[in-house]
Amino acid sequence: MAGIDRAAIAFSIAIVVIGVGFAFYMDGVQNAGPVISAPVASKTVEEKTQTDPFADIANKVKQEAPAKPMKSGWDRLTSETDPGVGHETHQLAIILAPSDKVYSGTLKYDASEPIQLVTLHGPLAAGEDKGQAIWTPDGETKFALTFVDPKNARGEWEFAGNALAVHTMNTEPFIVDYKVDYKEKPMSDTVMTGTVQTVQDPGVGHESHQLAVLLAPSSDVYSGILSYSASENIQLVTLRGPIGADEKPAKTWTPDGETIFELTFVDPKNAMGSWKFSGNALAVHTMKTNQATISYSVSATTTAGKTVQLEEKVAMKETTVDKPTGPTTHTVDIPVGTSVPGCEESNACYLPADITINVGDTVEWINIDTAAHTVTGGSPADGPSGVFDSSLVMADASYAFTFNDSGSYDYFCMVHPWMTGSVTVN
Repeated sequence: MAGIDRAAIAFSIAIVVIGVGFAFYMDGVQNAGPVISAPVASKTVEEKTQTDPFADIANKVKQEAPAKPMKSGWDRLTSETDPGVGHETHQLAIILAPSDKVYSGTLKYDASEPIQLVTLHGPLAAGEDKGQAIWTPDGETKFALTFVDPKNARGEWEFAGNALAVHTMNTEPFIVDYKVDYKEKPMSDTVMTGTVQTVQDPGVGHESHQLAVLLAPSSDVYSGILSYSASENIQLVTLRGPIGADEKPAKTWTPDGETIFELTFVDPKNAMGSWKFSGNALAVHTMKTNQATISYSVSATTTAGKTVQLEEKVAMKETTVDKPTGPTTHTVDIPVGTSVPGCEESNACYLPADITINVGDTVEWINIDTAAHTVTGGSPADGPSGVFDSSLVMADASYAFTFNDSGSYDYFCMVHPWMTGSVTVN
């Protein structure tokens, strides 16, 4: 019986030992779990670090990339902060410094980003800044500004002016490669910079229009480049002639019904630009009754010849300006890019920014920008006056208002309050 008890005890002890051993084994397996999952965690780390070298390499390549090779015969400039008053957040690269002579020629450019093209006309005399875009380095010496935005970084431009530059409305410098073929000429009868005001068009049937003759009618042919900056949109005119009785051109102009010229009439729908022209006379024109102010530079060549006596007739006509026979509609453009601050620095958020009309006349604002704007009577400081309000004028849409009472009317854009203008009603 005692042997049986000893056997039973030994068997029980063996069962306990096996159970304890199995428990230790399972505990070891569980403790080994993190060791097995560790490679998974290290794999995730490897995936994160794998992208960083590529980013570093890309940045390094960008930083160490060689500068774009420059074309033979070209020059390179890096822009600096625009020294013009109110233009401190812009960049400018001056290609031809201001001169008392007139530059004219062709600029070819290849920039690191889209740029704008600039020529200056002046300095202006006191009182000549009447609505055209202005640039000044000190607030006292003022130049009329021809500002053209081709919306590209590469191209060419024919120009005339007392200075030439390229520009951006950004704060960061840009690089421009350029080649400029130009002449610098002293002032003469066919090379000049000036500011003029339009007068009543002396042409028969054009009495309700305005005209400014830049190069008087001549028997010789002028050929050259005109760059201009006007207080409102203008049209460009050259005359050919006088023509013979057997010629029947599509468009003609005559001061007296007898002396007839063939008329070339170009409407660029802008107040600033350049034009390569040829003809026996050069003028700028509007289809309105109110005077416009035009600053310009023109460089032309011509052969010696006798000036047509028509110049005297035009001069005589200029001394009398008839009053309009009835109400007139005047156009004001809302230019491209005015939804971004900057246009207020050259008073070009509305073109023209300031306009003078007569009682009963209508002003029509045309939005040629891609953004929506308003034409709201009043000022940003005082708020709407309640006299007129366009609400939102979408792109390519317009708003018109008839002024039946004399006075001065300020207005602004409620969406872009730096945009301001005024209407004076006589």
